[in-house]
Amino acid sequence: MLLKLLKYDLRAMWKQFSLVWGAALALALVNRFTMFRDLGDSLFTNSEVFMLAFIGVIAAMFVISIGFVINRFSKGLLGNEGYLMHTLPVRPWQLVASKLISGVVTWVGCGVVAIISPVLTLPLNLPDLFQFPWPGAFRGIMKHPDVLLLMAEFCLVIVAFLVLFIASMYLAMAVGHLFSRHRRLISVAAFIVLYILLVNAYSRVFSYGFVQSLMNMTNTNAYNSMLTASAIMLIPAALFLAAVCWILEHKLNLE
Repeated sequence: MLLKLLKYDLRAMWKQFSLVWGAALALALVNRFTMFRDLGDSLFTNSEVFMLAFIGVIAAMFVISIGFVINRFSKGLLGNEGYLMHTLPVRPWQLVASKLISGVVTWVGCGVVAIISPVLTLPLNLPDLFQFPWPGAFRGIMKHPDVLLLMAEFCLVIVAFLVLFIASMYLAMAVGHLFSRHRRLISVAAFIVLYILLVNAYSRVFSYGFVQSLMNMTNTNAYNSMLTASAIMLIPAALFLAAVCWILEHKLNLE
């Protein structure tokens, strides 16, 4: 059932972001052919207009992604759509997990587009790309498989950070839902409080001697350091998500 929920959430994500991602990539290609050409001495040349539009689309993409994550959880589980979602034969953790995964995929997709689109603006020709010694570079990477492992663990750190950030927003919205009035204001206040608590908790935890010695040991090994960083972020994220599921199961009030 989780896969069906995830399919539904990912389909909604794709409908909303396919146009934004396509616009960002299309504007990147347009800038590739305009930004390196002198098109006149007017106040705003075509290249400048397209570049401003490209920057605006990239900025709007991340703003929309935050709104998407908030709305999918708030309206889908705490709002009008909750009357339907909570009647499905699924547990609250499955509903939360589906929203969480789709939110992480959304932000990862925005990050990938934000990385690829500037590359498309570079004036590189296809023959130049084919002349690059790709086989030799691939063989060089395969001779050092640790590079692939490091990249995978670095991606894990990014995903762990996204999970923690989204879990914090979910818990803040769930706490705000417990009140009958000023729910949005309380949710914002709860998110700020959670952020302050996390910062203080991390500062206190890392002040202990055994934790510092552990970090000193992991600093000598990049693998252990990134795995430790991921665990440090995923542990509070799991606690936040457990609290969200408990509120949805025991304190949900859709009226």
